[in-house]
Amino acid sequence: MMINENADKYNRETSQYIVAYLDLLGVATRMKVDTDIQKIAMNKLHNLYTFSMKLSKEIAVESYKDIQFKIFSDNIIIVKKLSDQPAQRLLDIKCLLNCVSHFQCSVVGDSVGWLVRGGISIGELYIDETMVWGEALLKAYDLENNVAIYPRILFDPKMVSEIINGKELREYINQDFDNMHYLNCLCIQHFGGQLLMNGFQMMQDELNGKYSEHVYQKLYWHMNYVNRELDKKNERGEKKYRLSIN
Repeated sequence: MMINENADKYNRETSQYIVAYLDLLGVATRMKVDTDIQKIAMNKLHNLYTFSMKLSKEIAVESYKDIQFKIFSDNIIIVKKLSDQPAQRLLDIKCLLNCVSHFQCSVVGDSVGWLVRGGISIGELYIDETMVWGEALLKAYDLENNVAIYPRILFDPKMVSEIINGKELREYINQDFDNMHYLNCLCIQHFGGQLLMNGFQMMQDELNGKYSEHVYQKLYWHMNYVNRELDKKNERGEKKYRLSIN
């Protein structure tokens, strides 16, 4: 069959989506070490993916049902099509942010003990079982690969005003020291201080005290973010679980 044969109607089109592109830090390094460590990392990643898929399907909200995941190596794409109706569009955005927040909290807690970096954008996208295509993906990837640096999930500056103006979305956004806005994943988590502390200890134990400057910077950023949020909430004395680097 010829690629340009008329059997394919060429009727695929992009639509407005919100897209999160995530990179699990350190997974590539884990692929290069001994087989046992590779196996643990691979199974953690697989279980993380299946748990996130299961969670998004079980949440009893209609808007969660069409959230889609793609996973390849240490990268994950989470996307949701946006409605052209303002109220539903805000709900669609909130559902995606909530899903990504659950994913990030699972990664940094003591079930996995890894760090995650990424970008979130809104724009044109096409996605099916075979391919993902569109400017929204490119923008989210660029934020992750070239801008985020630290273990944070950055918002495309063009969508920040929409998040801030939607009152029910404001809790999902923080502004960092460099004026970039990132996902405040811990806004959805309550009484999770011990899980975060244990997860952070797992990260340090895996490194066994061998921190490069770049790795230390990432750990330090994550530590400060978690501690600020724990101090802010202080639910039932959660401050006692403040993170520290050994």
